Amino acid sequence: MNDIAIQVSNLSKCFQIYDKPSDRLKQYVVPKLYRPLHRVSKAFPAINVSTPMFYREFWALRDTSFEVRKGETVGILGRNGSGKSTLLQLICGTLQATSGTVETHGRIAALLELGSGFNPEFTGRENVHMNGAILGLSEDEINARFDDIAAFADIGQFMEQPVKTYSSGMYLRLAFAVNILSTPQIMVVDEALAVGDMAFQAKCMTALSRLQDSGTTVLFVSHDLGALKGLCSRGIYLEHGAIVEIGPASEVAEHYNRRMREEMNAACASASSSASTEMAVAASAGEPALGSMVEFKAGKEFESRVSCFRYGDGGAKIRFAELLDEDGNPIDEVGFNQAIQIRIHFEASTNENLVSVNYYVLDDKKIYILGADVALADADVLNIRSGDRYIVTYKTRLPLHEGNFSIQLEITSPLIKDQSARFLDVIDDAIVFRMLRREGSRLWAKAFVDNEVDIKCLPHGR
Repeated sequence: MNDIAIQVSNLSKCFQIYDKPSDRLKQYVVPKLYRPLHRVSKAFPAINVSTPMFYREFWALRDTSFEVRKGETVGILGRNGSGKSTLLQLICGTLQATSGTVETHGRIAALLELGSGFNPEFTGRENVHMNGAILGLSEDEINARFDDIAAFADIGQFMEQPVKTYSSGMYLRLAFAVNILSTPQIMVVDEALAVGDMAFQAKCMTALSRLQDSGTTVLFVSHDLGALKGLCSRGIYLEHGAIVEIGPASEVAEHYNRRMREEMNAACASASSSASTEMAVAASAGEPALGSMVEFKAGKEFESRVSCFRYGDGGAKIRFAELLDEDGNPIDEVGFNQAIQIRIHFEASTNENLVSVNYYVLDDKKIYILGADVALADADVLNIRSGDRYIVTYKTRLPLHEGNFSIQLEITSPLIKDQSARFLDVIDDAIVFRMLRREGSRLWAKAFVDNEVDIKCLPHGR
């Protein structure tokens, strides 16, 4: 147990939901009036007395158990209302559990509801001192770190103004700066980071990464799957207050993403025909051009391998996919910036306008690195007919870091252009390949594109 930072055991939280404000008063008064009757019922068992209840029970969490080891970063996934924020508040001690236990080992810094823990009448400086004391820092430690906190928050002269005058972004900057620079042993972050601007979010991610490197335990909640995959080693997927899955962050995030897409397909099924009709006015559809030397392929071995990694409403089905060199030879290893082809063979089982066939290259943490759809490749979307077969070939180069990569394939039909789509067929890990090391000079980033550099030397004194 010495390496456990957070231990959650059979944790449950029930809230009482009242339909009317008066029901809350009744629930407070009536049970007290029934206590004498309960004493009578104990003396005379034939008398059955039950106390009326004026509320409904809502279980935000039920029998949740997991542990987080010291130095580990764990992401919590789930739709709104799944119990994520309730779980974090129970761990931080701002809510009391209905049943079960939470044990934490180490000083906790929590960024939960925006501005929580701030006194609106105090200035930013005064709130820094107050929150630092709450986090267990001495006055000397707070003074020594104040300049760093002020620089990180970057709110200028507002540090000396009451926080009730702050915008939501300024609240977030100051709260995060205080928490991150208190060097906590456990850092708990709710979805508050979504409020910050792009530059501040990047600063926060860098700060969290440095906390990880220093051995801090991080519990992280966000709807940004890319951030979760990049920051977290493990993921916890919550649904209706119960744990659906615990496992590697990349796998849990993909399973959550898959379920959300499947539900979106079901919800949009009735609206898809009208949405497609409206967009047909603005977009031109074209038939795929099939090369005469390319033959359609379908393989039972391929479909068997990907069966557990595919989903969609079935309007079209990918029968085969292959990674080829520029001469059309199958490959599973790719040299740096090598010209390659991604070829997708699919069959339509419905008549559909405005269909796109897409690919995405993901790294070993399932972070999307690059990809394209037919529009990005300057091609027309497809009008598919039931029973027809199609071959779509992308030609590109992969200027990527060495390592293992996979390709996700999608057949989609847009509902709202550039915003939402129906997913006819999606296959995760349709193609898996390895990138070889770049010759001459090794890459230290995930990708590299050609650059032009201009270097000037100015002699001393000029």
